[in-house]
Amino acid sequence: MRDGSLVSWTWFGLALVIFAIEALRPGRFALWLGFAAVLVGVFASVAHWPWPAEVVAFAVFAALFVPAWRHYERKA
Repeated sequence: MRDGSLVSWTWFGLALVIFAIEALRPGRFALWLGFAAVLVGVFASVAHWPWPAEVVAFAVFAALFVPAWRHYERKA
């Protein structure tokens, strides 16, 4: 760890695990959680946030992506 933050590879690894779960049990819900983890990984590689801020960012991105996906699915 560097300065109390999670390494960006941690978030990319979490995304990989979430994508694997989505592949084993498709439903497209986990897909958006994986995208949220990737986005936090990108931000973690650029900005050096403390790990609690990264976890909050993941929760915020997930809270935005999942309802957006549900809204999109209803329209399609």
